[in-house]
Amino acid sequence: MTKRTLKKTLAGILVAGTLGASTMVAAQDAEAVEESGFGTAFQGWRGTASLGATSSTGNSEASNINGAIRLSKTVNRWEHLVFGSVFKGTSSIVVVERDQEGNPIVGDDGRPQRTIVKGDNSDRIALGYQPKFYYNPKTYFFGILDWEQDEPGNIDNATRQIVGVGHRFFSNESGFLTAELGFGNKNTSLVVGDDVNGGIGYIGLNYLNHITDEVTFNADLRSDFGSDNTFVELGLGIAFKVSEKLAFKVAHFSRSNSDLSSGDSPLDSNSDSVTTLNLVVDI
Repeated sequence: MTKRTLKKTLAGILVAGTLGASTMVAAQDAEAVEESGFGTAFQGWRGTASLGATSSTGNSEASNINGAIRLSKTVNRWEHLVFGSVFKGTSSIVVVERDQEGNPIVGDDGRPQRTIVKGDNSDRIALGYQPKFYYNPKTYFFGILDWEQDEPGNIDNATRQIVGVGHRFFSNESGFLTAELGFGNKNTSLVVGDDVNGGIGYIGLNYLNHITDEVTFNADLRSDFGSDNTFVELGLGIAFKVSEKLAFKVAHFSRSNSDLSSGDSPLDSNSDSVTTLNLVVDI
């Protein structure tokens, strides 16, 4: 299986899981999971799945899809988190061909020559697993194993292995606030440039507030830092509940990855941001 085929397969799995979330909810309400064999492995898992998409046509064409899934299961003093996300987008525009001096190239018919340019404007897939062991009701030890690919961001693939300690400062009906501190290893293979590998430190903050019974605000910050690279991701979101299992969410993500730009494009940047409007289903 080629790397591109693997990427498409993972994206398909994640999107299919997101699209099927509402069906899973209905099935769970209709009947209990069978108490035997394969079925019992899925008992106790809870979480959310989200999906958003846009499309435009005309003088230019663009489309994108984004989805995320987050599942958790608690067994005694252990909590298991599984999460994934996908951002994929393409665009097509018509550009006028120009010579080295920037002047339009004119064809035999006296009109400027034009070319259709197609490409990916976003193409990120991420998957991860985080187990937690609660030393007491508020303090826990954790590990993180994750993988991501983001070719427009010059990341062919990146993996992290992290261990650390977390603390939940408060958790009640109004929401929660947790902080995590850890260390580990990160391997990053670039599309263009030398690989970036080595030890890292890790910081994570998670805050959620139920403003009303129907409105929820969340803010998440995570960062890993080493001698060759610093990564920071900030996520903000506000969700509006429309039913017991369904909500609409406006979210904004900002990512910064130092020293990973390829340097061969005028659009190279160490940071990306995206704002989405998603349908969110409780699983």
